[in-house]
Amino acid sequence: MNMQRLIFVLFIVASCVGGVSLAADALEDLTFAALEKRQALGALRKQVIVDRAKWSKVDVPGLDFTTATGNAIIVHAESGRLKDPLTVLTDAVPFKLFHLEDDPYRLALSARGIGLTKGQDKAMYRTAKHRQTLEHMVRAKYVVFVVGELNEPKMNMTSKSFTAGKLEGAGILYEIDSKKPLGGFSIEAGNSPKVTTRVGGYTGQELDAVMHDFENNARAALWKGLKSRFPSAKIPTIAYLNSKE
Repeated sequence: MNMQRLIFVLFIVASCVGGVSLAADALEDLTFAALEKRQALGALRKQVIVDRAKWSKVDVPGLDFTTATGNAIIVHAESGRLKDPLTVLTDAVPFKLFHLEDDPYRLALSARGIGLTKGQDKAMYRTAKHRQTLEHMVRAKYVVFVVGELNEPKMNMTSKSFTAGKLEGAGILYEIDSKKPLGGFSIEAGNSPKVTTRVGGYTGQELDAVMHDFENNARAALWKGLKSRFPSAKIPTIAYLNSKE
């Protein structure tokens, strides 16, 4: 190999290695920025005004809750957590208003390796699928805090019946930087009267199907209330099949 060709090869190798390093640095910066935004939202959530008489009635034009272009996110701090941790002994599954790929508030922790279970790695949450969600978090100028009472559905495995879950509360919109409340709306949701255990590609058991139904109904109630209060808002279309996170 002549000297000119050797220099060219070394240049290509250095470029590739440098590119990997730059990409890793950019991802590290992104996850850190998302975590900082989460911390700011956690502090703002403590100031949420639940007095409906004080909510603004004016529409907020330009709200966009879609992942690719969105400037607004939803925060439901109870998502992914059991109301009573001891119910894990009965194979209970936590309610998730959104699953992880569409939940920037939860993903910000996972992508930093915080709160992971044994055997999990933060690299699982730094893929291209999750990067867009993290970017959405950092980019967001508005947040809807979902607050209220959440009761998870319960199963009677002997009779194959269940006690319906219930979400009763509100969604309250804030401008993040100014911490200004911009209005709110009611949210009420529960299980469908009958829930059929899913078949085919779905591998969950009865309780999974009941929770899946409750989560779908809660999201539908959220979007319906949001569009009624903020009619110009752009909302995403989300369908979950086998996702468990």
